[in-house]
Amino acid sequence: RMTVRQALQALIDEGWLYTVPGKGTFVSESPRIEQNLQYLSGWTEEISAQGMVPSTRVISLTILPADKVVAGRLGVAIGTRVFCLMRLRLADNFPVSLEKTHLCCDRFPGLDKLIDTNPSLYYLLREKYQVFPVRANQFIEAGEADGVTASMLEIPVGKAVLTSERITYDANGRQIEYTIGATRAGFLRYKTELSANSATVREFIGKN
Repeated sequence: RMTVRQALQALIDEGWLYTVPGKGTFVSESPRIEQNLQYLSGWTEEISAQGMVPSTRVISLTILPADKVVAGRLGVAIGTRVFCLMRLRLADNFPVSLEKTHLCCDRFPGLDKLIDTNPSLYYLLREKYQVFPVRANQFIEAGEADGVTASMLEIPVGKAVLTSERITYDANGRQIEYTIGATRAGFLRYKTELSANSATVREFIGKN
């Protein structure tokens, strides 16, 4: 038999409620977002297509030497100067995702002067630098919010989030960006289309 506490915890786990230590439990007034994993699109395009108002807050933009991980993801030498762009993504003014994006300074000169006035990074890459994102490798897994993520997403430290890692490429197969992010769990639904392995289909047809 489920107790009231268990029922509340179930609603919290599903994203309908959230708790703030020392303050209480509150109803989550958030949009429900569906992301189609078959297509590569930017935040502005994706949220607008669902009838919501997208917005982005630039939290920080620094220039750092690429460490081993970032250099490997971007296909550059360790120590290469890269922009490290941290942004908070919102839908209908609700904080949904915190992202940290890395791009090579030499490839995108002046990006730090332009990013504040351009809500869409992909639009900026296309229009200013003639760089067109055409595909990406993305990995998604469960995680927990650290202090910075919790503060930005307005959730308790340790609350479940969806963590992602994405490398985006241009038409020549060259890496454009490396992004890691954390998204509020319970508010994002992923959609994709699955098909049978072609070899399996041919084998089945051959037997019939």
